[in-house]
Amino acid sequence: MIRYREGLWLPAFFCALILFTSCGSVPREAGYDLRGAAPETGRVVRSVLRFQLTEGNILITVGDQSVQGAVEMNGLQVTEDEVLAGEGLSRVRLRYLRDTLDIRRVFDREVERDSERGPLHGRTVMGRKSGEQWAFRLANGRPDADQSAALVELAGNYAPALYPSRRLRIGESWEVGAASMKRWLGHDLIRSDGRGHLTFRGLAEFAGERCAVIDATIDAVGQLEDPDGNLLELRIGMEGTIYRSLESHLDLTGTMEGLMVLEGELEQDGAAIAVKVTGPIKVTATDRLRPAGSAISAAAANIPE
Repeated sequence: MIRYREGLWLPAFFCALILFTSCGSVPREAGYDLRGAAPETGRVVRSVLRFQLTEGNILITVGDQSVQGAVEMNGLQVTEDEVLAGEGLSRVRLRYLRDTLDIRRVFDREVERDSERGPLHGRTVMGRKSGEQWAFRLANGRPDADQSAALVELAGNYAPALYPSRRLRIGESWEVGAASMKRWLGHDLIRSDGRGHLTFRGLAEFAGERCAVIDATIDAVGQLEDPDGNLLELRIGMEGTIYRSLESHLDLTGTMEGLMVLEGELEQDGAAIAVKVTGPIKVTATDRLRPAGSAISAAAANIPE
């Protein structure tokens, strides 16, 4: 048996305790990696985004005459994103299985309906990264004017850096631009600028994966294009929660809720028409890994029409 000389055993004990603690209990690098490494070649992620405005109010004014009604909007976008070259995430294939926005208006019991398909609905696009810049093209055919504009917009906000590259501690907050918060601003027809504020609140398990729980608030302004091509001014304020997997580094689920104000002046048959829409909005999004080469149609995926 080893015996410490009287007066030396206590310092020796604490030295041993410090060495044991530093080797086994304290992580070498504090914090959590929310961004993750570049995805591997062949990875396929299916993303589903739903945008809803329910119980909205619409006010239409022509001259000194006004009429008020109710409005609902339902947007659905389903995409599959496949990595073709994983090093630096340099080449991707993106399939738009569905990209739609349905609008229902009620004036004095008369119902009006509009349905808009995004310019890339049902199309597959190819993306290539050069330096820090992305460029996208249709996999087949030549794009029309709307598709060309959508491809340019996609290049500007693809793979946004929503999470910092450094490790984050629980309780830390950071800000990002509206381009990074694009999916949480609603349907792709919305073009917005603004800021998002995020806070790493804690840890939880979701869908069998350990996740970072992120609280987020968004304030954005911009425009929304209606089915007739008119641009209306837009203001959005939302807050909600994202569950970010620490294993797959996907946003497994997230929900944002808030208020939207949409207004502007249109011209119809030579008359100026002022339109204002207000109402509560809700955006939900999910990401899921899929086996490579598993892309299927919207109908086969049982996505409601």
